[in-house]
Amino acid sequence: MMPAKRQHLKGALPDMSEYLKSVRRLALASAIVAAVLSGCAPVSLKPEDVRTAEQAIDAASQIGATAERQRFLLRAAADFQKAGDHPSARRVLQAEALQTPEETVEAQYRLLAMSSAVALEDYHWAENLAALIPPDQHLRYPDELKPAALDAQYRLYNLAGEPMKAALTLMGAAPETSGLELQELNDRIWQALKRSNDDLLNEAATTVVGFESQGWLELAARMREPGLSLEAQGRIIREWRFNWLGHPAAELPPSELRLIATLLQQQPGHIALTLPLSGPLAEAGKMVRDGFLAAFYDAETARASDENGTSADGLRITITDSHGKSASELLEILMRQSPDMIVGPLEKETVTALGQMESLPVPVLALNYVSSDASGTPANLTQFGLSAEDEARQIADQVIEEGLGQVLVLIPRGEWGDRIEQALSARLGDHGGIILNSDRYFGTDNFREITADLLGINTSRQRALELQRTIGRNVEFEPRRRQDADAIIMVAQPTIARQFNPLFGFYFAGNIPVFSPSVIYEGQPDPSRDRDLNGVRFTDIPWILEPDTEFRATTRTHFQGVDGPLGRLFAMGADAWALSSRLPLMQQVDDTRYSGHTGTLALDRQGRIHRSQLWARFENGSPVTLKPVSDQDEGNIATD
Repeated sequence: MMPAKRQHLKGALPDMSEYLKSVRRLALASAIVAAVLSGCAPVSLKPEDVRTAEQAIDAASQIGATAERQRFLLRAAADFQKAGDHPSARRVLQAEALQTPEETVEAQYRLLAMSSAVALEDYHWAENLAALIPPDQHLRYPDELKPAALDAQYRLYNLAGEPMKAALTLMGAAPETSGLELQELNDRIWQALKRSNDDLLNEAATTVVGFESQGWLELAARMREPGLSLEAQGRIIREWRFNWLGHPAAELPPSELRLIATLLQQQPGHIALTLPLSGPLAEAGKMVRDGFLAAFYDAETARASDENGTSADGLRITITDSHGKSASELLEILMRQSPDMIVGPLEKETVTALGQMESLPVPVLALNYVSSDASGTPANLTQFGLSAEDEARQIADQVIEEGLGQVLVLIPRGEWGDRIEQALSARLGDHGGIILNSDRYFGTDNFREITADLLGINTSRQRALELQRTIGRNVEFEPRRRQDADAIIMVAQPTIARQFNPLFGFYFAGNIPVFSPSVIYEGQPDPSRDRDLNGVRFTDIPWILEPDTEFRATTRTHFQGVDGPLGRLFAMGADAWALSSRLPLMQQVDDTRYSGHTGTLALDRQGRIHRSQLWARFENGSPVTLKPVSDQDEGNIATD
């Protein structure tokens, strides 16, 4: 498991945020060191004799009693931490003599280890420590040390990719002993719960006891149902606070939930929806439009049935055909309607042109992304779409997370394939992955030859031919594929993928895992044709892979094609409606996500919405949704 470590920092002062983080870490380390130095029995340490970790370990080896030897090492580690030398402290704390700390020094060892692991951002060490340290560990220290212990433990769990443990740790802390104001404490608990996957949340709900913990878990579970409108979330918050009177979060809800109530009163009164309703993209534009309107009317129905809901009186949606209009012409037409917000357009060229403007008169939620070579964009331009690059990055994350760092890649030729290859290569490189060989293809190519070349079969044959020429006689040989590949990434539409996948087995690569983006699946099970895709893992949106929700069941009775490939655009339109009211929340509260029909959505600092999708594997010709390999932090949003 490789939990990502990038932090999503919003605002104009990222350097100040890093400075404050460093100050907190320094204060944490100082408090822990002081406590350990005061808690250890006196041991004669001569600074001139112990200047390195190796010298400390060698000196400790001369001490016969285990407890005394361990106290000596802990004192040395504390001194190194006090001097800011965490690498040396880590070397001492990971010495063989401290592999099994005595009960009398175990608590001190854990404090020092947590401090150095966090300071060094050593997530492998953090994972090992997190497996040994229970969420209530911080309660075992004196009151004066509990705030530092709590902070160290919380940061350790986050570094180890254990957000549920981080949340449970904070749930057991009282504001007066945590060193945190109630608002900050509740905010941290809420963000940790949001980073926990459904399985961890459900498991905790069945095992954790206590009024406060059960209340938090119920709130988190109710707020993560896919496709919840802002109004529905507001209703859930109100009902939960009424049912959990006396709970700390009912007394002072997390900032994000408080902001939801405010935003309900500040939603746009007029949305101008602009999509290509004629021309070559008309079919796509109409599906996005239908999804947007279906979500809007679903929210209206929910409001009408909620006596305490926010009235939609005065909310208008006007629809304009964007086909054949330049960005400036389209903007002029739309502004005559005096909208509070523009949703669209869908055409990439038009979105790119909007991104090149110095400013925009109203907030714009564009339904595509500006070209990758574009520089700065207007502050009130947000970009959202079904980005192929997002899927490429998610595939790269998955193969790295599974330890499959050396990959072979099949990608179609053309500009679309270029974008996928660039995003895939960059993300793999960020994590130390390697593309061993990348073959590009046209749909009319000889797939047998391409597969043989990708797997190194042609190279094997060439070596045999050269040997035959060298020795002057025929040599019996069996071609071999290259042996250094951990995985194959195949970007191909179903008709082409059904030809490539059997060829992998034919050329001795049937045991190499194959990963693909959503383009491999047509959106509806077709076992008789998709048996040739058995074993392939692919990423796709919840609309396609998750069980039916009430909203999806309702839309099927009113709209056609929502289950096929175009259904992804319908889901995108529904999420665009949700985002139209949620953008202020995502802009103002760090790490805010929305569980939408196209995935878990988050906003980066460049104003782009990124999606985290689901995973499935073809079994007997049908997709079977897979559970996450790990509780990876979805809040770490790419900014490339």
